[in-house]
Amino acid sequence: MENDIITFDEFKKLDIYKDFLNSNPDLGYLKIKAFTAEGAIPIPNTEVIITKDIGSYKVVFYRGETNKDGIIPSIVLPAPHRVAETSADIPQYTLYEMDAIHLGYESIKQYSIGMLGNIKVIQYVKMVPVVEVINND
Repeated sequence: MENDIITFDEFKKLDIYKDFLNSNPDLGYLKIKAFTAEGAIPIPNTEVIITKDIGSYKVVFYRGETNKDGIIPSIVLPAPHRVAETSADIPQYTLYEMDAIHLGYESIKQYSIGMLGNIKVIQYVKMVPVVEVINND
């Protein structure tokens, strides 16, 4: 069974939002850089969709496109506090799914991104052009 797709604003109206917010009281920041040719060529207009499965819902936290430099400078996402109890503890994070789509490039790129409170994460999206082979027989 697939989850119902809802926006973050719709999710905020549900009872389960309070539980999510209790687990994610801080904000994390995500920067996207879409490129090809080993980073030499930025890919503008790459569609980026950030989602998370919560209960029976797939919540869309962000949907937008990279700018002329292939960048989305700051996507703000709910995240847990990043402070660990001891230095040996692994900080808690919230996992989001990110899809990057651009016509003329390899199929949808999918990433899992862990967000921590008050941390800026940079996600590099390496786009591979689709090469069309023309047979002149």
